[in-house]
Amino acid sequence: MAGAAVTAVLQFATHSIDGDYVLTALGVILGMAAMSTTLLGLQAFLGMAGSALGGALMMLLGNPLSGLATGPHWLPDGWATIGQLLPPGASGSLLRTNAFFDGTRAGLPALVLTAWIVIGVAFVLLADRRGRRSVVSQSDATDSTEAADASHLASVSS
Repeated sequence: MAGAAVTAVLQFATHSIDGDYVLTALGVILGMAAMSTTLLGLQAFLGMAGSALGGALMMLLGNPLSGLATGPHWLPDGWATIGQLLPPGASGSLLRTNAFFDGTRAGLPALVLTAWIVIGVAFVLLADRRGRRSVVSQSDATDSTEAADASHLASVSS
């Protein structure tokens, strides 16, 4: 919903982008999903350290290297490449290509964003699996403690 709303404001209210609304909205939605899923996954897997790492990765590294304001071709080659492999850079490239160039060369940014979504979901699943293992371990410990208490009570009462 947020991606569709942002695209509607950019296209119909401010007229700052042009092109096919649906194609552009899908690109914005993919970019938002990539960034939010990655941040959610890092937070689920690493806790507050994951939030800090995700914030630093997206805001402090990704935004300046995205080339969103000018285009990645204005950045030095190595930095531009890194920037386009992070969600802010890939989102900006996908928005630019969908809004102004009818989706020409949108494949690579869409693939990069999809990879970040997969990485984020993988971190969430790993965190969930780790959490289930600790719950199973705790329940096993509780079961063995209850069994020990029951055998102790049986020996005391006899």
